[in-house]
Amino acid sequence: MKIEDIFDLGKDDFECIEPTLMDQIEDGYTQMAVSMEADMGKLLVDENEEPISVAFHDENGWVVSSYLYRPFSIDIINLFESSSGEIYQENRDDFACALREYYCREIVEEFSDVTEDNRPGRYEMIKSLLTEVLTDKPGKLSGNLKGSYALDFCCGSGVATSVLSDIGFKALSFDYDASLLSCGIKTKRLNPEFTMCIDGAEASVFCTPADIGIGLMLGDITNFNSEMWEDIVFELLSLTKKSVISTATKREIELVGEWCRDFGREPEIIENDRDPIYDKWVCYSEE
Repeated sequence: MKIEDIFDLGKDDFECIEPTLMDQIEDGYTQMAVSMEADMGKLLVDENEEPISVAFHDENGWVVSSYLYRPFSIDIINLFESSSGEIYQENRDDFACALREYYCREIVEEFSDVTEDNRPGRYEMIKSLLTEVLTDKPGKLSGNLKGSYALDFCCGSGVATSVLSDIGFKALSFDYDASLLSCGIKTKRLNPEFTMCIDGAEASVFCTPADIGIGLMLGDITNFNSEMWEDIVFELLSLTKKSVISTATKREIELVGEWCRDFGREPEIIENDRDPIYDKWVCYSEE
């Protein structure tokens, strides 16, 4: 699903007024859209006939502005009604996929020269870890995993995401490092329709609650940045029923365990002998 298909536009005939997905939360871009001298418009509503996006045309071409992650403005409707407009309809989730795909396309174009960061054996180590933690222990997720919803926090180039997909989850992944995301998309570990370049501390704006949340290779967690990581971990816990977090050091995982207890969960911390570097320490918790 692509934005140009939804709005019946050419691939190179439009741009989103919000430069990045994170900019979708900024109200200032609504005012930029309203200030356009539009001669044509296309309004997109979801399955409940709620407006979720608009495309306006002026002398410079088509501009798309979207409202999945910030309030829609009546001023947008007024501008649409004053122009020669058409109304389109699309499922909200499908449009979210199209929006993510658009920004991933932009990322791949900007970061076209990336090198593979995955090391041999990492996929197998992660698969063994997640299979054990999520499927083998009593009381933890078992049975048919196909279609279960998972969030991959700080996904990097998507090695853990590819594991989640292969063991049956439908994963939504995000990281704030666009170059790593580009690598993951190019290697097809990350699906552009389910990948976002966002700050993990804002995850609840862009994600719905999930069955499983993972955050592998978190850190480095230092005294200087621990509040940032605490915010990210709280977002992970608030959005997921069960969580798996890994760090390189025992000190870091003990901090994660404290944050889990502060959130009201009882953490289970294990030493992971599969990976002596990045995922050496693992914290599992559940509601």
